[in-house]
Amino acid sequence: MVTFKKTNTHANRGTLAEKAVAKFLADWSGPTREANRLVDSKAAGRIIKAAAADFEFFCPEGHGLIEVKQTEHEFRLSRDKVPQLPRLRKRANCGGESLVVVYHSVLGAWRVVHSHYLESTGDKGSWNLSSVPCFNTVQGALGYANCKVFP
Repeated sequence: MVTFKKTNTHANRGTLAEKAVAKFLADWSGPTREANRLVDSKAAGRIIKAAAADFEFFCPEGHGLIEVKQTEHEFRLSRDKVPQLPRLRKRANCGGESLVVVYHSVLGAWRVVHSHYLESTGDKGSWNLSSVPCFNTVQGALGYANCKVFP
C-alpha cells in the first residue's frame, strides 16, 4: 500500500523573501543596532497571539516593524495578505516606522511602502504598487523608503 503525503503548496510561500530580509537585518545589526525576528503564530501552532510584523528593529535613529510579503503579481498586493495593518498603524502612531517590504517573485524585484501608504491607496481587493519604484535588493528598497533608519 502506498501512502501519499498531503503537502500544502503555499506552506513555504514567503520564506525566500523573509530569509533575504533576515540576512539584510543581520548584516545591518551592530553594537547600536538590533533587529529581531518575531515569533510566527502559524509556526507556533497558533497557540500564541499573532505578532504585529515579521521583524522589529531598534537603533538610535528610531525603531519600528517590518512586515515581509511575497507575491507572484507584478505590481499588486492583495489586501488579505496584510491582516496586521491596524497593528502596523498603531506602531507608526507611537512614533515608530512601520514598513511593508514586498517581494514580487515574477520580477525578482523589491518594493517598500509605509503602513500609512496602504491606508490611503488601493481599491477594494488589492493595492496597486506600480507607482512605487522596484529595486533589485532589499537594501535598495529600504533605502528608498525615506526612513532615517535605513539610509
